[in-house]
Amino acid sequence: MATTQRTKTKKPVSTPQLSDEDWSLQQNIAFRMACVIFRMDQELRDSVLRKLDLTYAHFRVLQVLFEKDGQQIGDIARSIVMRQPALSRVIDQMEVRKLVQRKQDKDDSRYMRVYLTKTGKQHYEQAWPAAHQIMTRALEVVSNEERSQLCDVLIRMDNHMQET
Repeated sequence: MATTQRTKTKKPVSTPQLSDEDWSLQQNIAFRMACVIFRMDQELRDSVLRKLDLTYAHFRVLQVLFEKDGQQIGDIARSIVMRQPALSRVIDQMEVRKLVQRKQDKDDSRYMRVYLTKTGKQHYEQAWPAAHQIMTRALEVVSNEERSQLCDVLIRMDNHMQET
């Protein structure tokens, strides 16, 4: 029986050498950031969002619209880092709950804009104090200078990830 010898023609992919510390969850920055966000999200859901019948995605949409009402769905999706089809379903849910409403763009009828309703604004105003308190408590362990640096670093990372 003849055997054939296979040769690999693929070039090896050059990857940076990772130290044992790089694999450690304690040193994994993405893992640490996710832990903080998920803890804050869970605490917010447990403290106020469930009472208001809001999901975390609903809260984030309300937050974005509270700052600048009447945005297009694509702009909201970029702000909260959610795919547009998934956000459209979230907006559908929010319309049923009378939190937001879609209206045609007055300058270009091909586009829809999303606006807070009175109920949506009230729900956000009820949820924000708890969200602010959770964020403030999480940041108690950092100085004002570190908080500013952290925010700057996260903005740079976010901008870089959007560019690539």
